[in-house]
Amino acid sequence: MKKIFPLLLFTILCILTPFVLAAPILSLTLSPEPQYYQVWAYETYLVNMSVQDLNLTLLDFSGYTGVPSDLLFDGVIRPRGIGGYDYGNSTTGYTYDFNATSISVTTPIQEGYALFNFTMEKDGLDYGMKPYENVQITLKFNVYVIMNDSLGPKIASNTYTFNLIDETKVLYLEGKYEEMQGDINTVIEASGIASFDRDKYRIMLASMNDSLTAGNYVEALDIWSDYDEDDRAYLIRELVRASDKQFSELQELRSVKNQLLESENDLASLHFEYDQLEKKYATLYITYQKVNAELEVAKRNLTTAITVIFLTAIVFYFLGHRGIRKKEESVVEPIIH
Repeated sequence: MKKIFPLLLFTILCILTPFVLAAPILSLTLSPEPQYYQVWAYETYLVNMSVQDLNLTLLDFSGYTGVPSDLLFDGVIRPRGIGGYDYGNSTTGYTYDFNATSISVTTPIQEGYALFNFTMEKDGLDYGMKPYENVQITLKFNVYVIMNDSLGPKIASNTYTFNLIDETKVLYLEGKYEEMQGDINTVIEASGIASFDRDKYRIMLASMNDSLTAGNYVEALDIWSDYDEDDRAYLIRELVRASDKQFSELQELRSVKNQLLESENDLASLHFEYDQLEKKYATLYITYQKVNAELEVAKRNLTTAITVIFLTAIVFYFLGHRGIRKKEESVVEPIIH
């Protein structure tokens, strides 16, 4: 008996294994195909649901009567608003469940798939959500086998979640990118913050730009939210620090400017004094020239006068000497009889 029990257990496991390996899979696709699991407001999508790896011989129909005839795709399309905010070091999230839409489609079991159209009739604002919040569209479906007219076993289920995108959110993110670009470029171009990790913010800005260009608006919103909640505060602190440093440098420059202004005033005063001295010098020079000219005239007059006096003296000298000689000659000459 002890040898038979392990053999029976192995046999049971072998029997159950095919059921596990061959379980049907429900797949769901949308057309047009959403990018980055995003669906657009007011867009109509063709939903294609199909059951893969369906093998009726491997399904357990014990407890059910009848013959498998159809497949029932039964599910709901449920919008949900999601948001959150930070305060201090804590984060709070919140959700809003909106009215769901029930979908039931029956198809012959031989086909194994079902189609239906679904239109996103609202955008985020219609749901009362802000552009920085998200609206998720969840499609949850179960697949049942219908046994003639009665509901048989559930053979597959799956859930797909998409994010609702609308023009308002796109414009919001484009505006936030410009805001982010202005913040980062202002700090990157600022002087006095050599230790600032400029490459980190350049990469962050480029990542958001790439996300917007590619149409991945959910990722762009995540990048903006991370920047706005964490990195922006650090960026502002760095900008304030740079501004403080520039203010100190400005104060020093203002002090130097005041000293320069005082020096300019002193120089202007010296220029004024120099001009006054130059005017006085010019006046004295003119006076000197005039006096010098008068002295030159006086000198010439004096020289002339001296020359005249000297000549007059010589003339009178000779005249006088000649007169004396004549007088002497007239006195000394003897009288001969």
